[in-house]
Amino acid sequence: MPQSIVDLLMSAGLAGVAFLAFAEKYVPIIPSYVMLAAFGALGDQMEGGIVATVVAATIGSVIGAVGWYWVGRVLSERAERFVARRGRYILLTPKLYTRMRDAYGRRPFLVTLIAQTIPTVRIFIGLPAGVMRMPFRPYLAATIVGTALWNTPLVVLGDVLAESRMDTTQVMMWFAAAVLAVEVTAFLVWRLMRRPG
Repeated sequence: MPQSIVDLLMSAGLAGVAFLAFAEKYVPIIPSYVMLAAFGALGDQMEGGIVATVVAATIGSVIGAVGWYWVGRVLSERAERFVARRGRYILLTPKLYTRMRDAYGRRPFLVTLIAQTIPTVRIFIGLPAGVMRMPFRPYLAATIVGTALWNTPLVVLGDVLAESRMDTTQVMMWFAAAVLAVEVTAFLVWRLMRRPG
């Protein structure tokens, strides 16, 4: 991470962590797992340490996800038109939106929870949830749990790798392997959740 960004993050503290986690829901330029690992690498220098860093990142992500939920509630049936016209600017394709919407069936709580552990999907899952009028409290609970499950191991991983004596190549290999394992597992569960019955 560039030193200027590190300095800015450190000066903002936990509020900066929460803000970046929130912003990632709307400007997904840096993959969340890279951002979260960076938070972990700096976590020991934050007030409250790693635990506070995880909490701040989770709060920011959840607020961002709630924002998408209410966008869906407001747009309602106009959401598909919005995605078709504007989705490309935020990396949300009509195909991805349709898949997310169709995943909601009899198990919206589990779909929401699992979706929070799948890159890209975790950013936008609130939109179809809002459109389909999923009750807010279950949506919020599933989002909090799913976000915590995604954020915690990645922040901790960043901290562990930062404290290790491994060289850069080894660090990147272990990090890539861990992320791949998380993504494959989440994807397989997501596919199972989409099956009818």
